[in-house]
Amino acid sequence: MKAKAKMRVLSKTTEFQKYDRSSCVTIGVFDGVHLGHRSIISRCVREAQKRDSASVVLTFENSPRAIVKGQTPCFLTDRQKKLELLEDLGVEFTIVLKFDRKFASLEPENFCSQILKRDLNCVAVCVGENFHFGRGGKGNTDLLKKEGERNGFDVIVVPLLSSDGNIVSSTLVREMIMKGKTKEAANILGRPYSMIGKVIKGHARGKKLGFPTANIGLERHFCIPKDGVYAGITIRKGRRIPCAINVGTNPTFGDEELSVEVYLLDFDENIYGETLEVEFHSRLRDEISFLSERELIEQMEKDAKRAREMLMEEQA
Repeated sequence: MKAKAKMRVLSKTTEFQKYDRSSCVTIGVFDGVHLGHRSIISRCVREAQKRDSASVVLTFENSPRAIVKGQTPCFLTDRQKKLELLEDLGVEFTIVLKFDRKFASLEPENFCSQILKRDLNCVAVCVGENFHFGRGGKGNTDLLKKEGERNGFDVIVVPLLSSDGNIVSSTLVREMIMKGKTKEAANILGRPYSMIGKVIKGHARGKKLGFPTANIGLERHFCIPKDGVYAGITIRKGRRIPCAINVGTNPTFGDEELSVEVYLLDFDENIYGETLEVEFHSRLRDEISFLSERELIEQMEKDAKRAREMLMEEQA
């Protein structure tokens, strides 16, 4: 069986010209690479294969909303995770651009003639029904089709997916996560929601109580699930370790700073300073303030037992 080619990652659209190939392109932030994104990207990959062209994802390292509207949404994936997910879908090239004022001011027509046609030698573009582009978001699928006729590329509009009457979107996933609905979010993402961070020094209370936890220092402005305790999986060097995760401020001890603490089940190794990926599978309960350490220990024992049971049920 032929091994899948490694995806190439570029930082400028002009870099693609040296490969002397035509392309099928899809464009978007693709934060989370959820099922809606996957339907568009997979269609782009199939179209590229049919046309003997390169499949190209044009995406951004920052949020266009931060530049255009002054709003910075929390992230569902970091750069590396997004690239891994795109590569898994069979994408040949991903171009990661910095979205700045200059890019935001590009007229839709110029985007089509300069970026798509000149730089990417585009023969087809795959986008969702709600796609907008160019200065002020003036470009839509109708304008894209018009410019496609002028510049010699086809436009394929992929129907949007819905879940329980809602359009599948990164915004919807964020809302679910911040409400603690991690199982529902996983159904839309096509995988459990996860965050990535380095194990940093905490208060070491868990160790004193018999439940040593890893305090995760998040490496990006990730969407943090609603305060509470979750069953999950921690990924360390490719190994998947069952865990219980506490998100909150530890009200029993009067803390104020939000933390993400992970108790790895059946695990006893020094992981301080290591970078871990933490998956949120099921929400177990709200965060509670306990009257004593004994009550807290009893509840942590119940949490660990319940987390183990729920993860085993998932695998059954």
